[in-house]
Amino acid sequence: MVSDNMNHTTYHRMVCDAAGSEFNQDEEPNAKARNFYDMIRAGDKPVYEGNSKHTQLSADVRMLEIKCRHRCLQAWFDDMSNFIQELLPQDNLMPLDFYSTKKLVRGLGLPVQVIHCCVNNCMIYWGDDSDLNSCKKCGLAQCKQKVRGSGNRLSIRKLKVSYKKMHYFPITPRLQRLYASTATANEMRWHSEHHMEDGKMCHPSDAPAWKHFDGCFLDFSSEVRNVRLGLFADGFQPFGQSGQQYSLWPVVVAPYNLPLDLCTKEEFMFLTVLVPGPTNPKGKIDVFLQPLITELKSLWGVRVQTYDISKRKNFQMRAALMWTINDFPAYFMMSRWSTAGMI
Repeated sequence: MVSDNMNHTTYHRMVCDAAGSEFNQDEEPNAKARNFYDMIRAGDKPVYEGNSKHTQLSADVRMLEIKCRHRCLQAWFDDMSNFIQELLPQDNLMPLDFYSTKKLVRGLGLPVQVIHCCVNNCMIYWGDDSDLNSCKKCGLAQCKQKVRGSGNRLSIRKLKVSYKKMHYFPITPRLQRLYASTATANEMRWHSEHHMEDGKMCHPSDAPAWKHFDGCFLDFSSEVRNVRLGLFADGFQPFGQSGQQYSLWPVVVAPYNLPLDLCTKEEFMFLTVLVPGPTNPKGKIDVFLQPLITELKSLWGVRVQTYDISKRKNFQMRAALMWTINDFPAYFMMSRWSTAGMI
């Protein structure tokens, strides 16, 4: 998983390709892309003079990877960072603590939203409902209550600790990052530049459905860099069959502009929603899909300025959800089409 020569994670190798070896663009990147390239350049300094194996950014990402892989505490991370500081020259750029590491990596611009949910899956506290304190369906409070005090002097203070939380990872910044990287910008046009061989369908872009979509929405298909997406959802038990019973539902989105050998790789399958357990959401999964559906509608109707480093130009990107892929139980949950019994 980690290269012996460079010790860079797969994610870091993709990110560091973004700036390229030369950066004499024909058109200035937009503000977001420019901030990203500036951050990459700033983090591309060696950890200390004479070190060729790690940059400041790669060292920070590697430290976070080790922390996550071994499930280490933040206190361990801080102590280990202090110990490494004692071993290296004084002017080194290794992370000082967990806070400074997260601050640098946060500049990569791949945000996550933590959204509070009703414990009964009735609603999420998001959008127009973000300021509510209780569920508008069942009336249960959003946050836990804690009793403090003793004897006859008891006080109840409402803490901002939600009974249930979901995680949402916006897809727009990640789609823009595909065009900001020299490793993937050209590949995002592959679907329109390749030719079907011997009349055999080897990619979804060869299918009649894809061509029918292009004919129906000429304004969309005329810009080959617009993104075609597939969505997948399924549940699993993170603690195994013998552990605690808990049903977790990830929702994944993948861009099908890429060649088949890339669009099926883990790096290009974007986790967008984590639907929390402990029970199966069943017919209420649409409650948790609200942020994703809103963003997909926006990407379809509102163009997003994106910098394409392969052409050194900004363009207005749109995206369309072409299809969903699920097993039969998830198919029922996602589309409300009955997959058992009478239709």
